[in-house]
Amino acid sequence: METDQDEILISATGSAELVTVLAASLALAACGGSQGEPQSAPVSVAAPVVIKPKTDAEAARFLAQAGFGGRQAELNALKESGYEAWLTQQFNTAPPPSRWAYANELRSKDLPAYQNWQVLPNVLWQSMLTGSDVLQQRMTLALSEIFVISYAGVDVPGPLKALVMADFMDILQKNAFGNFYNLLIDVTLSLAMGRMLGTFGNLKEDNKGRRPDENYAREVMQLFTIGLYELNLDGSLKKDAKGLPIETYGLDTVSNLARVFTGWTAPLQFNVPNPDIEITRKPMTLQSANHSLLEKSFLGVTIPAGSNGTESLKIALATLFNHPNVGPFIGKQLIQRFVCSNPSPAYIARVATAFNGGAQGARGDMKNVLSAILLDPEARQAADGNVFAGKHREPMIRLVQLIRTLDYRSPDGAWRLGNTTDPAWRLGQGPLGASSVFNFFRPGYAPPGSELAKQGLLAPEMQIVSEITTIVQLNYLYGLLTAPESNTLRTYNDSNGASQNDKKETGLSLFLNEEKTMADQPAALVERFNLLFACGQLSEGVKAAIVASISKLPMSDLNPVKLDIQKQNRVVAALLMVLSNPEYLVLK
Repeated sequence: METDQDEILISATGSAELVTVLAASLALAACGGSQGEPQSAPVSVAAPVVIKPKTDAEAARFLAQAGFGGRQAELNALKESGYEAWLTQQFNTAPPPSRWAYANELRSKDLPAYQNWQVLPNVLWQSMLTGSDVLQQRMTLALSEIFVISYAGVDVPGPLKALVMADFMDILQKNAFGNFYNLLIDVTLSLAMGRMLGTFGNLKEDNKGRRPDENYAREVMQLFTIGLYELNLDGSLKKDAKGLPIETYGLDTVSNLARVFTGWTAPLQFNVPNPDIEITRKPMTLQSANHSLLEKSFLGVTIPAGSNGTESLKIALATLFNHPNVGPFIGKQLIQRFVCSNPSPAYIARVATAFNGGAQGARGDMKNVLSAILLDPEARQAADGNVFAGKHREPMIRLVQLIRTLDYRSPDGAWRLGNTTDPAWRLGQGPLGASSVFNFFRPGYAPPGSELAKQGLLAPEMQIVSEITTIVQLNYLYGLLTAPESNTLRTYNDSNGASQNDKKETGLSLFLNEEKTMADQPAALVERFNLLFACGQLSEGVKAAIVASISKLPMSDLNPVKLDIQKQNRVVAALLMVLSNPEYLVLK
């Protein structure tokens, strides 16, 4: 199916001027002279103002919002280049090789490891842990929490499943800096979403009472585009004459829209010895005989009876794309993923305006949206004592930050973390690891009975936080921080019963050489972790308490090996106390 921007059925006259109050526009100096006389004096153009972080903490905070934090060299580079130059560089950074290609390489070279349940998360983690395109990887992860598929929900058996899901993540990455309309098309026609929400093989109605599956029709509105209620530009609810929220759609809308998503399928063969692997990364195609030819009326648009299925799909998705809710609905969720849980109405409106377009670009330009989110005054200004500012850091974001910031290495270059979604012994979260299409947490969640809830404020990530998960995650991080500077290969029995080393299950190595040189300087060590992990947010009292605690750990053994262990104990203890502190867990 064609997805050329020229075919988008919209009246997008272009994109709104990028809402970035921090970036000064070019100023034209006016020339004097008497009325009516032509002016020959040259027009001077002021140089654009380059906004840069003034401190290491400001740089660290930006990199934590826009990516996964950064090392000192990355902080220095940002302070030198400024925010906009960093964004431009990220928009032009080439992504790593596709996850699909990597998964297929595993399938081709090492089928036993490929079939292991760990293979998919290993494939998904690698790009985030190693890619220099940190903003694109962060955006891909954010989109995966809006356009949600899950391992359990994508019903593709055997060795094809990892390929199908890896391709879905590639789709999100490909569109992370593209146009939302194209993203919507690609997601809709992806095999993974087709299996997740029932568009794959969805059949038209018949005279025996069969009706099209309505699952995707409902969720593409509720979760992916417009939400349940009509919104103002600032994300506030529109109200009817009785003061009640106005629903965006009803049951008839769902039933009519469901007809659009009939007839889409792919020739996927599950049980043949050599299936066509390429099918797993191709969009579904239309089987016209299975497409509903009934009239389709929804959201003020009517597609006449007998209309072609491909054109019906374009009209339906363009209608959703052009709905006024999309800007504030998607914009707010992206703000929540990158910057804060409770953006002001004005912040949401500025981001929605960037989404809606204007004179300088296309509606739905995700580069404009990301720039508006990250350069907005609310993103760049410090919290200034607001205890409800910022957002709780997700476990998988914290994990990627840990590995990228410290000197972790992968012996075979594959960065195999395995499945981290089990809340009983790991993080309770991992890429594409949500248990349902509603993600790990709801964007409108607030802890019941909390002060946040009493004030009408949100904390989405807190839905997966409990006393148990806090302890489990800390134990998991302790295991990663005490990883030896070598790795043990997992063994398995192959189909002939012979014992084999599974190279696809190796762990990570951690080298703390630089940190251990600071073990006898507790205050400097804590300040290093305060900057690189907590973005300078730790209070003096918290830092003093951590310094006092690690200073009590012995570090005087004359045996060099034992002394090195004592140094490592100090480093690990200091970092664990930082990573478990609320002043780190909430990014202001």
